[in-house]
Amino acid sequence: MTDRRTLIRAGGLLAGGLAVGAVVAESARADSNGADLPLLTWHAALAGRRWSPAVVAVLGSSTSEGVGVSAYGRGYPHLLADNLRTAHPVAGAVGGDNYVAAWGTTGINGWPVQSTGERVKSAGWGLKSLTQSAGQNATYTFQGTGVEVWFSAQPGGGSFSVTIDGLVHAASIGAEAASLDRNARWISPALPRGSHTIVVTCLAGPVSLHGFATSDGDENRGIRLYNGGHGGRTSGDFADGVSSWAPRLRSIQPHLVILQLGVNDWRINVPAATMKTNFKTIIAAVRRTTDTSPSFVIYGSPRVNAGSPRQDFALFTQAWQELAAEDTGGPGGASAVAYFDLAARQLSPTTDNTLHLYNNDRLHVTDRGAAFTADALATFLSP
Repeated sequence: MTDRRTLIRAGGLLAGGLAVGAVVAESARADSNGADLPLLTWHAALAGRRWSPAVVAVLGSSTSEGVGVSAYGRGYPHLLADNLRTAHPVAGAVGGDNYVAAWGTTGINGWPVQSTGERVKSAGWGLKSLTQSAGQNATYTFQGTGVEVWFSAQPGGGSFSVTIDGLVHAASIGAEAASLDRNARWISPALPRGSHTIVVTCLAGPVSLHGFATSDGDENRGIRLYNGGHGGRTSGDFADGVSSWAPRLRSIQPHLVILQLGVNDWRINVPAATMKTNFKTIIAAVRRTTDTSPSFVIYGSPRVNAGSPRQDFALFTQAWQELAAEDTGGPGGASAVAYFDLAARQLSPTTDNTLHLYNNDRLHVTDRGAAFTADALATFLSP
């Protein structure tokens, strides 16, 4: 009997045109001979995690941001990071939040940053930043051994100070630069493991503050995850805003990029073909900006109850699968894009939500739904 893994191409079609979403969800491999391994870069990085970081970057909408769960830290990216670190431990590399945006998010309890300033959607990882004037600040309490302040340096930029646990670590950091740099950062010295509070205060505006990247023994090894989720964003927002978020990849240098986008496109009747083109733009931008030749995972959502768009949701599922099947940017010209078919693992909330994986809006996942997704993703991503 033929092993059905020999029949798949990541997100493609079986002979005769039968969609293989359910099969792809069980394995990202295209065949048992290893001819097409879209997660190869990620698996190689994971194998080297004891000596250098294995890095995951997430670009997504509200599900990635954590909208719908009961508290900060219960969204699927946080739980995925926990799962990966548990399954693939590195002694001493506990791993921190890795990234939290400076601007808080309405509806998510316990967001760990308290800040003031004007919210801006045209700069920063996840298309999030704060423009601050003199006297405005951001306070973040975290567990870890180090912290970075991410910001934009630009012509006419102001300055800010940094204190950690009440001690001044930088009396004045200039955000002035001859040309725009959206990958600027201030890096703390090594900190003793434990709880710390960092306060960034704008001394002279404007300062474009993006957020904080923390470490907890994982500065040079272990598994990191940088969450760029932003509620309400479409694939078009990220495709059109490449110059806003992509520069930060020079610091992140991911080995795996998870793209949880497309449902909002469907909700507002963006054509599936346009969504597909936007994904290609995003993937190309990541490849241009990194030195890691990363793997990609397209997060295939089940149909959610978000009004009644005219467009058939199946067209989006097909477009996601085609993106994986048609890619040739991986090692040896093979695909580096895997399709994670969540719809093959659970019922659509429009059909049945008796397991309470989704909230009453049938759009955003509950704590249980986020954990379900993180568990499924961790299995999918393991070698």
